[in-house]
Amino acid sequence: MPLAHVNDIDMYYEIHGKGEPLLMIQGLGFEMSAMVTELGKSRYIDKFTDRYQVIVFDYRGIGRTDKPDIPYSIGMLADDTVGLMDALGIRKAHIMGTSMGSQIAQTIAAQYPDRVKGLILVVGFTRVLPMMRALGFIMTTIPGFKEKATGWIYQQKYPPTPESFRRMADAANRCDTRELLGRISSPTLIVNGIKDSIVPMRITRELAGGIPGARLVLVDGDHLFMIKSPDLLIDPARAFLADVDTGKE
Repeated sequence: MPLAHVNDIDMYYEIHGKGEPLLMIQGLGFEMSAMVTELGKSRYIDKFTDRYQVIVFDYRGIGRTDKPDIPYSIGMLADDTVGLMDALGIRKAHIMGTSMGSQIAQTIAAQYPDRVKGLILVVGFTRVLPMMRALGFIMTTIPGFKEKATGWIYQQKYPPTPESFRRMADAANRCDTRELLGRISSPTLIVNGIKDSIVPMRITRELAGGIPGARLVLVDGDHLFMIKSPDLLIDPARAFLADVDTGKE
């Protein structure tokens, strides 16, 4: 089982394909097999492995990576990700972060700008609004409602524990990347859905407006559009990566 010791944890990862490194960071509650098993009619990462060395991994608290009983932060998860790059000998990579993974990706791009070649933020956001924090509190604390609302999380092959899921949700709730956005210098693509009830359009606009030169693509979908209609993400993402690789972006 491929494990890398990073900071205070062992991280599980897989590498698929060859070419420029492309790290994919999943959203809250998703372990990495969600990206390497069937999504729609084809494996999601297979849409990139013809041109890229795709690195997928479980961050702290999820999947086959350690789940220490300490508070987590988005900065901590960003440091872990860069530590994994170091362990794998990857100096610079494209990074794609989805949902909470977008917060991690933004933090890496701002704090480690020389490590990011191209940045893709999928259903990305800067901060969790008070209404959504309240819903998250209900989901992670009230017995019964928690199990019903988050039951799919614990049906995964390698689910988080209830405690590690709460620590990850707390990290996302506490994070606000607005002060970091102006420090992001890598070419950036944002792909968000116009029907997303988790990330309202004002947060999408806040994210896109804060990153210098960011390219915003709005698609007809909700917070899970990349699972329901993968090509809505794959097509603009591949075009963007090609532009970055050829110096057009």
